Amino acid sequence: VHILPRESLTPVLNVGTLAMIKSGDIKVRPAVERFTQHGVEFVDGRSEEFDAVILATGYKSNVPCWLKETEFFSEKDGFPRRPFPNGWKGGNGLYAVGFTKRGLLGASLDARRIAQDIELRYKATKK
Repeated sequence: VHILPRESLTPVLNVGTLAMIKSGDIKVRPAVERFTQHGVEFVDGRSEEFDAVILATGYKSNVPCWLKETEFFSEKDGFPRRPFPNGWKGGNGLYAVGFTKRGLLGASLDARRIAQDIELRYKATKK
């Protein structure tokens, strides 16, 4: 039996990700070289436009390793600097989910706030 530390972990629930990758509904891409104004450029030189980019960091935040930004995320532990419930929103459309140390409930609260914020930003661009 493998016992996981109780702090900062959220179980992962797979609802068909592998099947969606195999069917082509989810496309796997190489590493991101850089973000552009409307999307990303990959390490293989290809560029694509995206409405949103989602990065899954795993069970331990490695954000300080790849994000050259220190205002929103702490370099020390990779968590948002502002504590729960205010650590979900950074600048320039950057959001964080699952850094609450409150399991699925905390992650779901962040996700709802983010969805509402994206909706408000979208509606503001359509006026």
